[in-house]
Amino acid sequence: MLRWRTFLNKQEDENVVNGDNQRGIAIILAVVCVFLLTVAVFQTRAGVNLAEEIAMGTAQETQALYMARSGLAIVREALAEDEPQVDSYQDDWAAANELGAVPIADVGWAIGKVSDEEGKFNVQDLVNEDGESDDYTDFAAQRLFKMLLDIGVPDARADEIVDSLIDWMDDDGAVTGSGAEDQYYASLDNPYSCPNSFPDSIDELSLVKGLGPVLLYQGEGDAPPLVDYITVYGDKKAGDRFRRVNINTAPLGIISSLIPDMDLKLAEEIVASREEEPFKSGAEIKDVPGFPDEMYNQEVPGFPDDIKLAVLIDASSDHFSARILGETTRASSRVYGVFQRTGESVELVYYRGF
Repeated sequence: MLRWRTFLNKQEDENVVNGDNQRGIAIILAVVCVFLLTVAVFQTRAGVNLAEEIAMGTAQETQALYMARSGLAIVREALAEDEPQVDSYQDDWAAANELGAVPIADVGWAIGKVSDEEGKFNVQDLVNEDGESDDYTDFAAQRLFKMLLDIGVPDARADEIVDSLIDWMDDDGAVTGSGAEDQYYASLDNPYSCPNSFPDSIDELSLVKGLGPVLLYQGEGDAPPLVDYITVYGDKKAGDRFRRVNINTAPLGIISSLIPDMDLKLAEEIVASREEEPFKSGAEIKDVPGFPDEMYNQEVPGFPDDIKLAVLIDASSDHFSARILGETTRASSRVYGVFQRTGESVELVYYRGF
């Protein structure tokens, strides 16, 4: 402001301003005004474009989320219509595993993977209802350890995982072997406590010493993702000591670790037989070529005499999970849900969007 005032005062004192100069200044001022208005218009247009981009992106993200949720709804409907007496990956509820991208409402598509949670090892069998260990939980720990070795987890890591899972769920503060209690978890960069209770979700297992999100969801080294082999979903049948494994859906490593005498070759024969035709009951495993007649009801040495293959397996399931990716041309969204089926009723018991 002072420079402008000084300049004008100097013009008046020297009296050298003529009409041409004044018109020149007027033209310059007009050009400046037009320039500033033009800049303002372009800035406003850019702001509108940015707002449109944000709004469109938000709409696409919302659509992608609903694509994924629609995928969950499709799985739920398939489970509701399925015959519950026998479950295998040949059923309609597992069709998403083979279909690839499924178009939805001409605005996007969904890609899904559906899993039978009862074809996996249930880690809750590692402690009893009182939060303690006994002969039955020790047998479950032996099964889990063998399974981890069979799928490529190193010996020391497998030992750490089993012991840490026991400590995560048992009701005391004593460390089991290579496991961990509060002192370990409190020493982490982002500390948390050991709950000493059954996990609420499979995601919780990523917090357990020895597991972690990488091994659980992606796999490490020679080991595949453990989420395909372990679960926290499923209930015991009345009178059972263990949560049964569906032999129609169990991975090879789960079958080979059911009992000590089950070797890999026999487990492969079981998988081959169910691919030809799913087992209608656990007892039909006796019809597999090469299956020893006595193995089905054979006692496991060193454990209570009611532990035998017959009480560990089944051919139907009640808990299923689905991971669905919903996509549009500009956005994607993922959801994870766990369903519990009771008769003709199917309930979503766990949901997470990410």
